[in-house]
Amino acid sequence: MSSDQIEQLFNAVNREPTLANRVSEELEHLIVENRLAPGDKLPSERELARQFGVSRTVIREAVRALMAKSLLEVQSGSGTVVRVPTTESVSKSVTMLLRRGGLSVDYDKVNEIRRLLETEIAGLAAARRTSEDLEKLEANLEHLLQIQGDRELFAKNDVAFHIALAEATHNELFVVLLDSLSDVMLKVRETGFSTPGAAAHAIDYHRRIYEQVKAGNVEEARRVMSQHLDRSEQIFRTGQSLQKPVE
Repeated sequence: MSSDQIEQLFNAVNREPTLANRVSEELEHLIVENRLAPGDKLPSERELARQFGVSRTVIREAVRALMAKSLLEVQSGSGTVVRVPTTESVSKSVTMLLRRGGLSVDYDKVNEIRRLLETEIAGLAAARRTSEDLEKLEANLEHLLQIQGDRELFAKNDVAFHIALAEATHNELFVVLLDSLSDVMLKVRETGFSTPGAAAHAIDYHRRIYEQVKAGNVEEARRVMSQHLDRSEQIFRTGQSLQKPVE
């Protein structure tokens, strides 16, 4: 899209107490509708202020709000550019939401969401997996066997197995939703690692899930995933208690 075409997208907004919000919402609307596409460069701050009929301070605030949502970014030498939110930015937003009002993540809420997502993911993966999906899952299992003593690396590859299952559904929304919880789930895995037998449990259940997915057993894949989540929650709670300082 040319600079002239982009400039024609902006209309002056009525002056209200929430001008920055109004401008932010208008820009976001243009991005969501793909009238402003990823890579498009916004006009200068001065020109945006003229187009919207507001002050440059209002434009600054609106741009900052959209940068916080990962819809805009400032590139050196290029100015302010439209971007697409990444799963990393979504993950950070989810973590901030879960931590609102305190420093601790509400893991009960995380577990509720995992049950809804991952049980269905296991069933759909069993129904839709390809030979490439199975190869990726099997490779992950083999790697987990080799790194059982490394807490951080094991946790990352544990999460990667579940992401690979989501990919096997061939519904990219499952991948985005599950990946948005990845930072929180890494903490869950690392905490649970303190529980004796945690790594062996993960490998055993991952293999059982893989076998049901490979066989195309939809209901069994769901059932085994549900059992895995039950036991994983117990392991996490035990790990939490082991990490608490002795008073």
